[in-house]
Amino acid sequence: MLKTIQIRIFTFSLLVLFTANAYSSLKGTRPNIVLIMPDDISYGAISAYGGTASPHVDQLYHLGFRFEDFHVSPTCSPTRAAMLTGRHECYGGVTHTINMRDRLNPELRTIADMLKDAGYATGIFGKWHLGDSEAFRPDQRGFDEVYIHGAGGIGQNYPHSADYPNNDYNNPTLYHNGKSIKTKGYCTDLFFDRGIEWIKEQQKAENPFFCYLPLNVNHGPFIPPLLPDGSHAPKSEIMKNLDDNVGKMTAFLESSGLLENTLYIYVMDNGAKSGDKKLKGSKGSAYEGGTRVPCILYWKGKIDGGVDCHELVGHIDFYATFAELVGSEDSAPGKKDWDGRSLLPLLENPQTDWPERYWVSHKTRWKNKESGKYAMGAIRDSRWKIVFPKGPEPELYDLDTDLQEKHNIAEQHPDVVERLKAQYEAWWTDIQPYLVNDDLPNIPQAHKPYHELYRRDFGEEAFLAAMTAMDWDGGKPFGKKKKK
Repeated sequence: MLKTIQIRIFTFSLLVLFTANAYSSLKGTRPNIVLIMPDDISYGAISAYGGTASPHVDQLYHLGFRFEDFHVSPTCSPTRAAMLTGRHECYGGVTHTINMRDRLNPELRTIADMLKDAGYATGIFGKWHLGDSEAFRPDQRGFDEVYIHGAGGIGQNYPHSADYPNNDYNNPTLYHNGKSIKTKGYCTDLFFDRGIEWIKEQQKAENPFFCYLPLNVNHGPFIPPLLPDGSHAPKSEIMKNLDDNVGKMTAFLESSGLLENTLYIYVMDNGAKSGDKKLKGSKGSAYEGGTRVPCILYWKGKIDGGVDCHELVGHIDFYATFAELVGSEDSAPGKKDWDGRSLLPLLENPQTDWPERYWVSHKTRWKNKESGKYAMGAIRDSRWKIVFPKGPEPELYDLDTDLQEKHNIAEQHPDVVERLKAQYEAWWTDIQPYLVNDDLPNIPQAHKPYHELYRRDFGEEAFLAAMTAMDWDGGKPFGKKKKK
């Protein structure tokens, strides 16, 4: 009996020692990083969560480490801003997806800046959506290789936020390292193919790399690939094509021997009411359905095993996590209870003690800051959440027993409401000096940087022809049928 106890104590001691050593070993190990982030699909992209058929993403799900309480921002640009800076999007001045309120403040460092300073090659392939003018583009924000479309979507045409004129998911015009180029192929194929070729170049040069693949699918206008006869495939092909490309990337990383030294991440950019979660709210909402998304991490032999973690984490945690992984002297950019922190302790042991935190969500998109304070904002901790649907009187939910946020119990727990509301008020006060895009001078609506690039790179005649062919605002032929 004593011998058995001694063996158990010895085994436990080894486990503790292994965990501590493994955690330490991840710091400064400098893996490559591949981050895939599709648009507007959330749980519906993964059949393991009750969504559409997705065998290649499901493969990652079963191999990887899953954060089951992972949060992003309610819409596109805010998520990108928060993820790349490690702080809530408002600290970067990003409070909308159009009207130049999508422009990430150039004074903030990005993950790409940090990784580049640490000796990494950095590349982006897909959707930037953090500013169209030259000073705001990714080649000015730490990215060496840039292969993207403009604005918030291929074919988009809003005042101050427009892609190349008459652009399409098939054979799109793209921005490549400062120049506009014509391409042949389907957008998702092009982004993955160029990303893979770029990784090959870095592997040959023996450069550690950060490959960021923020995709435009499945954002409108939902244009599927062309068939050989020139007609469009069914719209379901958009998602199948995405899954096939994930499979292509996984197979490439495996065959090239990179999976053993690459942190491979699959995450979404905003929530959606999809899959079997049946969460309240969708894109643009501060309810769980608008912010809670799947997040899968896989690093063969290091971070794997089909493990679930249920701690409250999110996109703002990537900055500090990557900095710690690559040995950067950068720490987490913010020091507030709602700022990002390193995920390494959880990646080593999902049962580790994870200190309490606050998570702030806000739809933003307010007409003015004064009216926007309580317009679909929320704050939560690991259990409780208050939501301000329309005004200063919040709803309260116990997420331990009511993940669907059906039962407002604010009257029963005034102490919890008071505590969370005080934190929300502190956050709102703290962000005010950073809302740099909310009081921009009036700029003519004709200011469309990617239209100007098209004219510069292809000439006036080609520009006028493209503008004439662009019949609809949202993109031809699948956009909203609204005349220019």
